[in-house]
Amino acid sequence: MMRQSWAILLDAYRELNSRRLFWVTLILSAAFVGGFALLGADDQGLSFLKWHWNVPHGRAIYKSIFNSFIIGTWLTWVATILALVSTATIFPEFISGGAIDLYLSKPIGRLRLFFLKYLAGLLFVTMQVALVAGGSFLVMGFRAHDWRPAIFLSIPVVVCFFSYLFGICVLLGVSTRSTIAALMLTLVCWAAFALIDRGEEGLLFLRSQSQWQVEQYEAEERSAESRRQEALANNHPELAAAFQRQRDDAHKEAASAASSAKPWRIAQSVAYGVKMVVPKTFETTRLLERWIYRDPGEAEAAAGIRDEDARAPSDPRDQRQGMVAGARESEQEVRHRSVVWIIGTSLAFEAVAVCLAAWIFCRRDY
Repeated sequence: MMRQSWAILLDAYRELNSRRLFWVTLILSAAFVGGFALLGADDQGLSFLKWHWNVPHGRAIYKSIFNSFIIGTWLTWVATILALVSTATIFPEFISGGAIDLYLSKPIGRLRLFFLKYLAGLLFVTMQVALVAGGSFLVMGFRAHDWRPAIFLSIPVVVCFFSYLFGICVLLGVSTRSTIAALMLTLVCWAAFALIDRGEEGLLFLRSQSQWQVEQYEAEERSAESRRQEALANNHPELAAAFQRQRDDAHKEAASAASSAKPWRIAQSVAYGVKMVVPKTFETTRLLERWIYRDPGEAEAAAGIRDEDARAPSDPRDQRQGMVAGARESEQEVRHRSVVWIIGTSLAFEAVAVCLAAWIFCRRDY
């Protein structure tokens, strides 16, 4: 049984290896990491080849560039699309070109045959990610003097992210027997998942911003009431009347802000419910930020959220303060979401898609 399984995996590898895109993807990945190696960082700033620039938070910016370009651009988008193009042909060509007849003539179950082919596609992506992770580890170590074994966590995280899409691609490939249809529909699903993912975070930002405004007006109301009581205790009726007007104005503003915040809260709750049952592609890759940055403050510094914005006196009428506060609150909530929730619910969706594809594969007449 093990010999049969190994033979099928080896045959799948040889099939992928025979395609030029397999090696093109690996060469491009190596070239992309090599280009990243031209950039360096130290305590004084950033360097590119022989040029050096003194900039604050140089190491944090360097790690942000790594996350944005290596993880966020290459592995998350370019390499994933190339991997989908390479692996999308596995099942349509397998079941439509007569190649399956040879396998079905052997004493091997259809279900095991299906999952071995599925595993072969994931192994193809694992090779790509391992190359990028290993190269990035060496580059960050030698060029930024920051040896971070956590970079190797990108291997399971990115492969897990790809498996969400690959499961859908396999289901569509088995159903339609068309590589083009499976690939195009998978890309459409990916775009929809990304829209849901980013849309929910956008609504979370607006909800956090409006809730911060409500809390600031309520704080003004409590402060004015406290000063009014103090003025009455000191026998200053005119001053107490002024604080009462200030309290009433803050109360009206708080009620108005709460009314404006309610639609954002409802919309974000609905989007969160939808997001719960679909693969969270963007949040899955963002998990790497938690492990690349030792201190969340580094991420904020790289993102341009400055400390003086947080120390400034709170003014609910200041739109900039509201945006900074909303960004901070939403970022903290996203960063504290459980890894089990992000990956577990996504894998549950993938499991349903793969099991349905396996059922179609096993039940179909060839």
